[in-house]
Amino acid sequence: MTQKREAATGPAELSKQQLRAERILDAAGELLLRWGYKRLTIDDIARQAEVGSGTIYLHWKTREALFETLMLRECIAIWRELQQRMLADPEEALLHRMMRAMLLIVMSRPLARAFFVGDRDLLGKMAQSEVSRQMGKIAPSQDFIRLLCDLGLMRTDMEITSLVYAFSATITGFCLVDPLLTEDEQIALEVKGDALARVVQLAFAPELEPSHATLRTTVVPTVSQLLEQVCAYCEQQIQERML
Repeated sequence: MTQKREAATGPAELSKQQLRAERILDAAGELLLRWGYKRLTIDDIARQAEVGSGTIYLHWKTREALFETLMLRECIAIWRELQQRMLADPEEALLHRMMRAMLLIVMSRPLARAFFVGDRDLLGKMAQSEVSRQMGKIAPSQDFIRLLCDLGLMRTDMEITSLVYAFSATITGFCLVDPLLTEDEQIALEVKGDALARVVQLAFAPELEPSHATLRTTVVPTVSQLLEQVCAYCEQQIQERML
């Protein structure tokens, strides 16, 4: 909710509104996976969430704003889970384990998978929205690669543009290859994660990886702070889409 709306409502009322918004988003996500964006209407979502159609427009101005909020909420869930993994086990911040975790998290969440691979059959024109394009940007930025190098998580003996290209091509390939494979060539998600971890470790990890103590005291806090910033940005984007 916007600050203006928060100021005009009490804590109990705000909590009720938030719970209702979450219920609507849950219904939208479930039906999106079942029917796809093209077939899905606000009336469908309202019935599933057991609210009136007009109630949805108390939270979002447009259907598009609702689905963009759904995408942003999914993005936050991904980064939060990755953050929790690292906080629980600093070894998860090692490059190969971080990428394995990302693959497992994204591919085990049907909505996240659809957003990240740009599933046009499921998402329809929503796949071309700015939010979807940002979520589907699998290739890491040059700044992120530099951070990994500075933290001692990635090799530094390659020119940065070549390193970014090679790393991006590897991660993108693991995310997008499945539709190109036959049924007999498919493997279990955990096996895919292990394969990605091995490739990343062999191709991109430094000869000497950070110690457990360095991971705990330096790497995890730094990466966790970055993830907090990303989540805060997504939260801000959600606020801008809600009434």
